[in-house]
Amino acid sequence: MTGRHSPIAIVGAACRLPGAPDVSGLWELLVHERDTVTEIPSDRLMAPDWADLAQRRRLVASRAGGFLPGIDLFDAAFFGISPNEAVRLDPQHRLMLECTWEALEDAGIPAERLAGSSTGVYTACLFSDYWDLLRAGGKYDAHASLGGASCGIAAGRISYQLDLRGPSMGLAATCSSSLLAVHLAVQALRSGEIEAAIVAGASLLVGPDLYFPLTSGGLLSRSGRCRFGDAGADGYVRSEGGVALVLKPLDRALADGDPVYAAILGSAVNNDGRSGGTMIGPGLDGQEAMLRAAYRDAGVSPGEVRYVETHGAGTPNGDRVELTALGRVLREGREPGRRCLAGSVKSNIGHIEGAAGMAGLLKAALAVRHRTIPRTLHVETPIPVVQDPGQPVDLALRTVHEPPETGRFVAGVSSFGLSGTNAHVVLADVPVPATARRRRRHRFPYLLPLSARDPRALAELAGRYADLVGERPSAERVADVAYSAAVRRSHHRRRAAVVAGDPDTLLEALRSLRDGTPHPAVVGGTAPAAKPPRVVFVFPGQGSQWVGMGRELLARGGVFARRFRECDRAIRAELGWSPVERLDDDRPLTAVDEVQPMLWAVQVSLASLWQHWGIRPDLVIGHSMGEIAAATATGALTVADGAAVVCRRSRLLRELPEPGAMCAVQLGEQEARRAIGDAADRVCVGVVNSSDSCVLSGDPAELAKIVEPLRRRGVYCRMVQVDYASHAPQVEAVREGLLDALAGLRPRNGRTPVHSTVMDRPAAGTEFDAAYWMENLRRQVRFASAVRTTLTGDDPALFIEISPHPTLLAAIESEIAAQGADAWAVPSLRRDEPETESLLLSLGAVYARGCSPGWRRVQAEGRSVPLPSYPWQRRRYWVDAPKPSRAAENADQARPTDPDPIGDEWAGSLDMAATVMELAVDLGPDAGAPGGGARPLRSAAACRRRLTAVVAGHLGMAPQDLEPEAPLVLAGLDSLAAVRLRHLIEREFELSVPVGELLGPRPLAELADDLYARLTELPRPQVALR
Repeated sequence: MTGRHSPIAIVGAACRLPGAPDVSGLWELLVHERDTVTEIPSDRLMAPDWADLAQRRRLVASRAGGFLPGIDLFDAAFFGISPNEAVRLDPQHRLMLECTWEALEDAGIPAERLAGSSTGVYTACLFSDYWDLLRAGGKYDAHASLGGASCGIAAGRISYQLDLRGPSMGLAATCSSSLLAVHLAVQALRSGEIEAAIVAGASLLVGPDLYFPLTSGGLLSRSGRCRFGDAGADGYVRSEGGVALVLKPLDRALADGDPVYAAILGSAVNNDGRSGGTMIGPGLDGQEAMLRAAYRDAGVSPGEVRYVETHGAGTPNGDRVELTALGRVLREGREPGRRCLAGSVKSNIGHIEGAAGMAGLLKAALAVRHRTIPRTLHVETPIPVVQDPGQPVDLALRTVHEPPETGRFVAGVSSFGLSGTNAHVVLADVPVPATARRRRRHRFPYLLPLSARDPRALAELAGRYADLVGERPSAERVADVAYSAAVRRSHHRRRAAVVAGDPDTLLEALRSLRDGTPHPAVVGGTAPAAKPPRVVFVFPGQGSQWVGMGRELLARGGVFARRFRECDRAIRAELGWSPVERLDDDRPLTAVDEVQPMLWAVQVSLASLWQHWGIRPDLVIGHSMGEIAAATATGALTVADGAAVVCRRSRLLRELPEPGAMCAVQLGEQEARRAIGDAADRVCVGVVNSSDSCVLSGDPAELAKIVEPLRRRGVYCRMVQVDYASHAPQVEAVREGLLDALAGLRPRNGRTPVHSTVMDRPAAGTEFDAAYWMENLRRQVRFASAVRTTLTGDDPALFIEISPHPTLLAAIESEIAAQGADAWAVPSLRRDEPETESLLLSLGAVYARGCSPGWRRVQAEGRSVPLPSYPWQRRRYWVDAPKPSRAAENADQARPTDPDPIGDEWAGSLDMAATVMELAVDLGPDAGAPGGGARPLRSAAACRRRLTAVVAGHLGMAPQDLEPEAPLVLAGLDSLAAVRLRHLIEREFELSVPVGELLGPRPLAELADDLYARLTELPRPQVALR
């Protein structure tokens, strides 16, 4: 529910602050009362020649500050940003991107769930020192000016990365910017304009210039600490950091099961106007009015507030005015003797300027969540306004815990800017409702899906999960972790699935994945770059049965059991015996009218389970009697009609007057026909499984004569365990009886097309009448042709064999190899192996190849728990500029004279591409052959290599890092880079490629093949004869 005063939940948070790499690190330093302000690190740009700069400007600037390590490092590949663009991207943008992702993970909201939504993005960052560094380093260009170093575009970059369609804006109101961003997000959420909000702020201290005016203005602390509320306070300490928060309406967050740090009850923003006396002076009247407006908006009596996270920068006048304003407002409705505590996170980490309000908000949210007020540091003698007996506000001079029985915990957060803009946010705790906990049955095994965008990241993530599970290795813990990883995490292309029957095996498997060693409980793969594979269900014929098949799945209940019992009722009506009861019988399955109905019931039930898990076929292929299950699973036949076909036909087969035999041989169809020779009237090629695998069917004696010499030649031959000859003339004896028995069939169009191995074409479903099932029994099974037809498309394919044991995987894989297709095949179950574990391993393989299961149905038991964050694979992206003392001079020299700065960058790209080409001169034996273009080409492969080198050089990548089957946009190509790339290709190949083609979905390899085709169509130059 949204409305003017509806509460807004903070559901996700991430930070990178001095001494606190994450949210838990921030809380730890707060409760342990740590001060993380240090001297300027020696590796910073501002450190060399610092004294000369200060002396030249006759200023003494504080060398103290709060700093982050590794601000030059960034995982550009994760965000699809090319190295050339990454080096021009303001590190504040990079920081906000990573913090935003971590905040979404903390909230348990997969990024793809927000794609296309009205989610709004609000960012705050004030200064871009990196802009000056780019100029000094000669990297000023269109990417830097339009998208890399502009604070205003950071929000748009986040919206673009996540495909968010709500309002997206960057805010700059000096130090109150980030809390202003929170206020605007809350307003948009309450009005219903947006459904969720991402608020991010960042500040990095890359250059020294701003230190001097801040020092001369008396704002920076000469003692090097923010001493809020202390009589000796002398200013603030500049620091850096980044914070990101995810906000949702509270009722929606609770309904979605999101974690909630605290609820934002209300907020207010105003400006001091002239009430502060000067433009940058704090205004008592303005602050007081803002506080009253915020508590009015929150519907909270000021007397209920227990804690205020103040702006608290440590400037003498600022602290006095802020505490005075708080005292005037918070005394209203307050019980005698109950003082409100005030503190400032700046005493721990310094002042993060544009992101300071969000750092304070995060501290307050943690205090509310833990019902603990951390001590504020560096107070030796409180200022007089605090010591006034009538003052209802006191400094938090010790850590205080507020027990739940003391009632609602309300807190306020203030942030003020030199611009005169003030912001205040009101928070409260959200007690977890005491609901009856449903008793959970933790029955192993569980499937734990892991994914990353880089193989090294995947291995590191596995190690983090091993550490998490190892802390408390119990069934309940594993269930919760598996559920959360499946349901509340984004799923990237590099994937692995771990299936384990106990915590110890899970830990062992995770550690193997971390170490890069194989483990039977781990399956892995890479999802296709463009879109998921087409799913093909394959239903084999007789031969996959085994005693006890389906027994474990039936005992576990659920979808498989319900479907199997439905099949059981239909078979009992036809044959008078129960498949459910037969599962408990350990007698071998031999009779055809027992084997086939049992297989049909298991196949139909497995198909239902796969679809319940969200794996739905785009196409279905049936093999011999497997087509009956295929028709039933797609809805072309009802369960009753499917049972009628399989039961009545198998009963007629048992009454055949003459015995028959079948034998699988490792021969192609033509070789098999030659082997049959003169016995073609008694033995035929009944099944063609692949280009090198057939099944011979016919008279037992004649078949034995054919098989014996084949075995002497070393040809693999395996007799099929049947006593009749399907797909051979022998079964003609049942034609009349079968047509009569199935005359009442009423097939219909199915939900999914079935590629008929009888007609060798797709069937809608109405074809499956009595005559069809006779032809299915009599005619050749053209399975190889069905698979080949399926593989002819451009999209990758995933075959899933729906059976209790794989009998067709080898044939499918043989055709995949012969076609060189981008396809895979997986089984459902395996003979005599634990069924749940086998099926989950197969589901894991399907997931690893790019499918998206309906995880809430797969992982039905589990609760949301915190999980490890993504392991960034950062690399250095930085401009190495001259020393600061000469930066201005060099910046002037680096300023482009060309009004179109793209020109300079284009030239640089040409140079880089040329360098890569030189490094890749030895492109193969055909690299220097004659052909079209600026350089001769002899083959499509050479064209691919050359285009790859050009693209890689332009993007600043190594050629081997470009994926040939992925679109260029995934490598970081944007519209600006595409314009320059088009010119590079024109120069290299003397052919034009539209920018839209470069930015489109076609992969690099396809673009290269198209380019080569165009080159080979060009007329060759005439050579004059001498």
